[in-house]
Amino acid sequence: VANPLTAALAGLDWCFKRVRETASLDPAFRDGLLEDLAGVGEGMEQAIAFLRSVQDRARGGLARWERFDAAQVVRSCVALERPLARKRGIALEGNLTVSGLFLQGDPNALYQVLTNLIRNAVAASQARRTPVVVGFAQAGDALRLTVQDRGVGIAVEHRDRIFEPGFTTQAFGSGSGTGLTVVREITQEMFKGRVEVQSALGQGTTFTVTLPIPPQRASRG
Repeated sequence: VANPLTAALAGLDWCFKRVRETASLDPAFRDGLLEDLAGVGEGMEQAIAFLRSVQDRARGGLARWERFDAAQVVRSCVALERPLARKRGIALEGNLTVSGLFLQGDPNALYQVLTNLIRNAVAASQARRTPVVVGFAQAGDALRLTVQDRGVGIAVEHRDRIFEPGFTTQAFGSGSGTGLTVVREITQEMFKGRVEVQSALGQGTTFTVTLPIPPQRASRG
C-alpha cells in the first residue's frame, strides 16, 4: 500500500509545481489550491510513514520513540482523511487551536489513533450525511483531542463494550472490532493518557483523547 502512495505523492508534487508555475490562475485561488495540495502531501507522507512502521513491527521492529509536534500529526491526518470522507458524502472539519507543543512517543501511533476515530465517525454519519469535527486544544497540562459526529450514536448497552477486542456494532465484514481497542491501548500505554466517550442514540458521539503534556524544551533566546 505504501508503494502506490509514494508514486501518488510524486504525482502530487508534479501537480504542485505545475500549479505554482501557472501564471494565468487567479492568485488567491492558486494560493488556496497550493495550501490544500501541501496539506494533502503532508498527510500522504504521514500515512506512508505509518504504513512503514506497521511493516517494521510485523518484522519485529520496535516502535519509534521521539519528540514530535502533535498538532502537525493531527493536521496531516485530517488533511489526508478529508477527501476520503468526502467520497462518502461526509464533510470533515478541523478545529485546531494548538501549535508548538510536543509529545514523546511514536507519531505514527497518534496518527493511528486519530485515523481509527475519524473513520468510525464517518461510518456513523453516513446515513444522515452530517459533518465530523476534529478538535485539538490545550486543557491545562494536557492536550485534548476530540472527534465528534452527529450520527447514529451508541446504544447504552454497547457503550461499555466498545473497547473490547473483537466487539463491533457494524455489519458483518464491515469492521474487525479492533480499532477502538488499539485506540485505547496506544493512548494508555504509549502516551499515558485516557479515552472517554459520550454518546446518545440518534444524536451522535464524541470521543475525547486526553494526552498529558510532557516537559517541553526551553526555547533558545
